[in-house]
Amino acid sequence: MPLSYKKAPQPTSVKWSASHLSSNLTINRASETRRATMYGVAHKSGFTMVTVSEDGTKQIQGQVICRPVGHNSALVSESDARFIPYIVQAVFVNLPIRNILVLACTKSIQIYELDGTTNLHTHVLDKNHPNRTESSIYARGIAGVGQNLLCVGNHLGEVLVFNIPQKGSTITLKETITGHQFGITSLVSNANLLISSDTSGFILIWNVRTMSQINVIQPIDDSGVTALSIWNNCIVASYANGMIRFFDPENAQICGSIAAHARCINAIDCNERGLLASVGDDCYVRVWKLTGDGENLQITHECNQRIENQQLVGVKFLNLSRSDIAISSYDSSEVTILRAM
Repeated sequence: MPLSYKKAPQPTSVKWSASHLSSNLTINRASETRRATMYGVAHKSGFTMVTVSEDGTKQIQGQVICRPVGHNSALVSESDARFIPYIVQAVFVNLPIRNILVLACTKSIQIYELDGTTNLHTHVLDKNHPNRTESSIYARGIAGVGQNLLCVGNHLGEVLVFNIPQKGSTITLKETITGHQFGITSLVSNANLLISSDTSGFILIWNVRTMSQINVIQPIDDSGVTALSIWNNCIVASYANGMIRFFDPENAQICGSIAAHARCINAIDCNERGLLASVGDDCYVRVWKLTGDGENLQITHECNQRIENQQLVGVKFLNLSRSDIAISSYDSSEVTILRAM
């Protein structure tokens, strides 16, 4: 039976509106020990979040302003426009040893405690690299790997791998892995694989234990990858032309595709039940059901819902084993919660 959704009666709002960025919604899901859910979006140089109780009646707001960093990682005046960073992506990262907030910005990568109260580490991006292929300097693509590794992509096509300690702020750059020739657009990982994509449409597959490249997926057309997800060892990639494509990581072959949206897809998310949600500039959120695997993938359409006059920039399942979803919209401070009926 197809899914149907109803908007939650209790509104969920953050202090600032969401910028038009890919995957501009991150959530820290409720758990048995923590009954509240955290929602966050990026707005220019700031990150705004709200912690919502299980019944939705109690909401606590929070904000983080990116630290401007000058040469040699020196702090500079917040009014100096030359050094003001803008957030490109923000993610709550849940590692087995620790939960953190990561802001991938122009000029730097900034790592905070989960609630944003303490800056743990700032990594300044290299702006003088001889192999630069992009005019702008930025970090984008964030994924936690294994017990204590954080991976962040950058404008050079590199993936920076950081060691995250269980406590304290002694975060170190462990290694830099290379393979892309263009800027990273998204990162996603599971227990065995790290998947990275770039602006030209290449998707690289890495072994998380050795951080060595094990396969490459060639671009199918001129449209760049906007977001990645992974389900049942099947890679899901969304594109600026509205397509969603599915790939088998073992042979790097396409195993399915959907003409999902009329305009650019800005975000996708999968849950453990095989549900895939996608949102785009066409104001639609769509939900699909995946069954099988890379060799025998079956895709069925479950839901089609329009959010009137909103360019949708983020989508997340509230629970990995259920169907409820959260959606963020460009220039809106509301996080829309859709409950499955």
